Amino acid sequence: MLINHCSLFNLNRNFIRSLIASLLAAMSFSCEGLPNFHNQPSPLTPSSSAYTQDFNEEQINQYARAVLKIETRRIQAYKEFQSLTGNSPPQITCNQPETLKSLPEPPKKIAIDYCLKAKEIAEESGLNNEQFNTITVRLKTDQDLKRRIQNAMIRIQREQQQ
Repeated sequence: MLINHCSLFNLNRNFIRSLIASLLAAMSFSCEGLPNFHNQPSPLTPSSSAYTQDFNEEQINQYARAVLKIETRRIQAYKEFQSLTGNSPPQITCNQPETLKSLPEPPKKIAIDYCLKAKEIAEESGLNNEQFNTITVRLKTDQDLKRRIQNAMIRIQREQQQ
């Protein structure tokens, strides 16, 4: 029984890691007005641990809940796309319309609906667009923030399972 529990924990941990990675890619739609960011911080940029202090636990939880809802919708859209076409969807970025243009009409509608729903979920998260986008961008370089978001997501998932 302990082995199963450990396996489930490892699966859950791996799921959270892949969830964060896929959501960072999928949620680039919310960064429409942001410039390109480089992995290297500028000399005037505070350290990543200073970044994390910008967000309180409520904001972390709001972001984590939104990410979990968006991921649920992404999985649903992925399955719909796959059952309709028999293939996995291509790389789609919601704020880059050219990634949607090559899709045939029924799958394109699935992708557009996903993008609109993801944006709606982000807007309803309780965070304003700037806060949501800032967290999304900082997750790429701020390991402490990433850990806090992952922990919040795990906690929320456990609460939902009870």
